[in-house]
Amino acid sequence: MAWHRFKVKGKHYMTKRMRTLDVIARSDVTAKQKAITKKLLPPFICEEIAFDPPTNKLLEQAKSAGIIIPKNASYDDLLSLINRKNDIAPPAGIIAFAERWDIYFSQYIGNKDLYNLIFKSLSLQNKAAFFIFSVYKFLSNDKKSNLDTHPYKDIFYKFAAATTNDKRLLRSISHYKGEQLCAFGTAKNLPDNYKAGGIKTIAYKAAAAFIEEYFDDNFLPRPLKEGKKDYIATPMQNATIEKKTLVNLSISDSSATKGKNSPSVFILSKNDHYIPSRAIELKTKIIKIPELDNKATADLPVYAHENITALSTMPYTAKKHSNTQSRKLGCLTLIIVLVLFILIILFLL
Repeated sequence: MAWHRFKVKGKHYMTKRMRTLDVIARSDVTAKQKAITKKLLPPFICEEIAFDPPTNKLLEQAKSAGIIIPKNASYDDLLSLINRKNDIAPPAGIIAFAERWDIYFSQYIGNKDLYNLIFKSLSLQNKAAFFIFSVYKFLSNDKKSNLDTHPYKDIFYKFAAATTNDKRLLRSISHYKGEQLCAFGTAKNLPDNYKAGGIKTIAYKAAAAFIEEYFDDNFLPRPLKEGKKDYIATPMQNATIEKKTLVNLSISDSSATKGKNSPSVFILSKNDHYIPSRAIELKTKIIKIPELDNKATADLPVYAHENITALSTMPYTAKKHSNTQSRKLGCLTLIIVLVLFILIILFLL
């Protein structure tokens, strides 16, 4: 699906002032979702606008490099063509991975620029998984380039989960550039202007040790040793929730399509009695905005009410009702006992 550029207008939920965002997305629906993550409230005015055209300087640079300029090429398209002149085309797997995570790139982008863009855009945990995946590919000569569909994806995410609280390791991973993950050490046959990743870093040594422990000499997964502590990783398919905007506005509608890299935001009105169960499971940020009660939201995809968790006020009400019934039953029993006692006394007299 092609990328589009939108101008999205809406009120900021704190200042109540109109703001305009420049959003690149695959549809107007996704553009509105991204506007919510930027704290704008519906209803939105969403208008598609053109991408920036190439500057005269960029056009001259492309002509001097002998590049054929495509019709209606944008500034990003022409810049990607210039940078790609001495580069190779990215493999289909890495393109699919970037699209899966809603990372915007020109269709003319080269392999080096795409790797740099992806690694820069990923969250820390996904970055750690992508890093060890790249080390595994280099050591095993694996040609699969899509982490999302790799058969050993869960093992790579075990490494990512183990790095969560290791600041030195995460810092070491973050010092790499995406292009450095294509090869490590003194790798041969690298394309021009590529720089291989270092093998003496904390990150590389940790990843290599992890791979040696979890994979055999043929780079096949080892059976887990008895009693060995196993890390629970966050699967990639669950992580896509972080890139979706799921909104509960007390109206029924289907959830939007899976998207990507922004954190989930659950917005609740003051009259909501339910919250999405995924919000609790993922400990996602919940924003409660009373002003949403009177907002027009028909044009906005919302979180469906299929899987919901009741708020704590519901059990409290039931408990109160149950206590009232118990008190009534106790009074009735006391009256019956008192009547029987009086009847017995009268009979004896």
